[in-house]
Amino acid sequence: MQRWIKTSLAWTAAWALAVLLTYSLATLFATLSVISHLLDMGIPLSLGERLRMSVKDQLGMTGLFLALIAVGMLIAMLVAGWLGRHHPQRRTILFVLAGAVAVLSIHLALNWSFDITLVAVARSPLGLLSQALAGAAGGYLFTRLKQAPT
Repeated sequence: MQRWIKTSLAWTAAWALAVLLTYSLATLFATLSVISHLLDMGIPLSLGERLRMSVKDQLGMTGLFLALIAVGMLIAMLVAGWLGRHHPQRRTILFVLAGAVAVLSIHLALNWSFDITLVAVARSPLGLLSQALAGAAGGYLFTRLKQAPT
């Protein structure tokens, strides 16, 4: 019983940190895209304004975006973990791909189902790629933090 609790806590901690990394990077990429567009329009932004925008976005998008990433990453890490038991030599790539697919799926599913784009950056292929890379980073962190099954 103690081993199960210890394993569950380690898994949950790894998942939570992967979610936070994914969310932070996805939000940062979205903010950087907005900043880039503002600069392209000739609007000057000081370093302080850019940092304030970034912090405001990190805090302001927690309601829905963080929750969706948490659920998406939970499903993705469970599926990747199950596949990883059957293919232990491919464990890392499975978690990386699972994270990328989770975030990509969130954006595509909302867009196709409700015609909603949570973050403007996800409207372009490059922006979607940046969001998928955020998920991939979260998946990679998860696999590094989580011990291989013994």
